[in-house]
Amino acid sequence: MAGTEDGRSLAETLKTRGHEVLVSTLTAYGANLAAESGLDARSGAINAKQLTDLLRSGSYSALVDATHPYAIQVKETAQFVCSELKIPYLRWERLPLELEDHPLIHWAEDVPDAAQKAADLGERILLTTGSNSLPEWRAQSCLNDKNLFIRVLPTSQVLTRCENLGFKPNQIIAAQGPFSQAWDEAMYQQLKIDAVVAKESGKVGGTLEKVHACRRLNIPLVLLKRPPVNLNNPDIQTIVAHSIPQFLKQMEELL
Repeated sequence: MAGTEDGRSLAETLKTRGHEVLVSTLTAYGANLAAESGLDARSGAINAKQLTDLLRSGSYSALVDATHPYAIQVKETAQFVCSELKIPYLRWERLPLELEDHPLIHWAEDVPDAAQKAADLGERILLTTGSNSLPEWRAQSCLNDKNLFIRVLPTSQVLTRCENLGFKPNQIIAAQGPFSQAWDEAMYQQLKIDAVVAKESGKVGGTLEKVHACRRLNIPLVLLKRPPVNLNNPDIQTIVAHSIPQFLKQMEELL
């Protein structure tokens, strides 16, 4: 289960080592990227029954969860299904950034906390937290009188979602990353951003570029902490790894 760059890299490595791999992604775009790398792929949201049927139909020996650190629902679904089918659950967890304390960096526990912190920091706020969580952001009353800008993927489905939530074209930055520090700086300056909100998505997720851009321009950055993931399920064999060599070693020992 991997719609991210590091997840695809892991899938490619597994394939080169002789494993048969199917990559499951949320979006068709993610599946296309996997297919371009020579990987078998399917796309679309998947519930517990669909995932169970998929794993049974292919007689899979393990499930590798390489989803985004904030994709809690799909993680819980994957763990539940693995527990029911008695197959190993292998979690790929990208390393978090080791950020030093800085007066411009404000850590938030969840969306309501992040919204309040951003509201206290300025009027023009840029959300770089993706489109899936936009309904929750819209529900934060502390942001009602703020000028919100959102950076999202440039797909018709995402743009329709944004428009249905009341975002106007001049509030939407539809672009595909990864973004450089220079790109971020130029956008923050062009939009006269007072505060940026982001997830702590690790090095691959472009968080470090946002940190550097905000520090250089003296713009506050609100970072959502990673949500905790419960991996203490005695009914499934579980490994958690942060590097491909570590992952392969633990996987081969387990399987």
